[in-house]
Amino acid sequence: MTAEAPLSYAQQLLAAFAVHDGGSVFGGGFVNWCAHELTGPVEPELLQEALDELVVRHGGLRTVVVRDEGFPFQRVVAPAPVPLRVHDAAVSTPDERVRATARITAEALARPLPPGQVPLIAADLVRFGPDASALILLIHRTVADGWTMQVAIRDVVAAYERRRRGSADAVEPPPQYADHALTESSPEREKRIQEALPYWREQLSGVRRVGIPADRPRPDAAVNTGREKALHTFELPDAVVAGLRARARTLRTTEFTLLLTAYAVALAGHAGQPRIALPVLSAGRGAGDWDGIGFYLNGHVLRLSLSDAMTAAEAAAHVHQVNAEALQHDVPLIRVLEELPELAEAAFDARDIVPAPMQLCRPIPRADDPAAAVRYRRLTLPPDVVRETPVMPVDFLWVMEPYDSFVVRVTYDPAMFDATSVERIARRFRATADRLVTSPNTPLASLLAATPEEVRG
Repeated sequence: MTAEAPLSYAQQLLAAFAVHDGGSVFGGGFVNWCAHELTGPVEPELLQEALDELVVRHGGLRTVVVRDEGFPFQRVVAPAPVPLRVHDAAVSTPDERVRATARITAEALARPLPPGQVPLIAADLVRFGPDASALILLIHRTVADGWTMQVAIRDVVAAYERRRRGSADAVEPPPQYADHALTESSPEREKRIQEALPYWREQLSGVRRVGIPADRPRPDAAVNTGREKALHTFELPDAVVAGLRARARTLRTTEFTLLLTAYAVALAGHAGQPRIALPVLSAGRGAGDWDGIGFYLNGHVLRLSLSDAMTAAEAAAHVHQVNAEALQHDVPLIRVLEELPELAEAAFDARDIVPAPMQLCRPIPRADDPAAAVRYRRLTLPPDVVRETPVMPVDFLWVMEPYDSFVVRVTYDPAMFDATSVERIARRFRATADRLVTSPNTPLASLLAATPEEVRG
């Protein structure tokens, strides 16, 4: 069966990036991936069936972006079997298993996953013993955001369990990505967009800088295409995370607002100026999309003015107000960029000022089955083995993942940023987050002007 739908707004945003980065978005290497430890017996034949069921149920995994037949659109085609490679690794310790999984993940990522070839998913099963293995999933990013990867592993394990038990229970059909795109293009949605666009014209008109200065100008697009990114990671201590949540209640705001405030201060300190245009990425999903597979990502650009006269708490109040107004006037980011060409030019074409999007990922609800034979746990693989590809083809991306612990992952272009610059931004972020918890009346001027070492002390 073949069906067609317009590109979603998120896919249109990817297509806009493709114009400016040499086309890597539609290359075989632009994939999302995850690796999970599996505890329990895994039969490859049943796993193959479970993977194939995932492709049948989720049309997003067999959706190709058609760009050579006039205006681009998405086409949903008939399912095909998922390529599943099975590896036996003669290792025993947890560290050895992680390293072996990382090595096989790196090998899998080196194999192209063409976005025009269905299915847009591949899998590798690494077997360590009768009840110990790892499953690596790769999905092309034109149909996979970070949320998608969580849905995919959950649904694969659930399908495996049904087959292991021989169950014929009916399964609720998931939301389809093509339906999401059709809903986005409805007259009702367009009416809401037209009502909100004047707000964005007023807020962002005249913006000529989006993000932060790089240490070195961006290389030519031909050089940039496909270039690997570096990774800097750190964890926020549990006490700081708990303190931010408690302080957010005191300040009548959210944990996200305080994290966003700390990030804005860190970037403004790096840029050496209190006013900054900061992209913020969101899941882009409504309640009906939570169980869907596809690229739903959205975002907005916040124009923040962090006055030296503010305290840290007052800065948080300012960020809260600006972000709340942005959410009230939520529109697809691509429509704002189309409405404001000068903003798009600042975001895409500036060689020395780099957009630095921030995203807070959330773990999806897991309906754990107490009788399940197989359990899964997300693995963190060593970055010296597995290359990093940001969720968007950008030169600096700040992603926070509060899964087992609160991990911040910063991917950046090492041709443009020194590792020391990224580490300084991270230190200033941690210092500001700490001040928001311990002394919210700290003058913002001291946080913006001081070196990260001075703030930390």
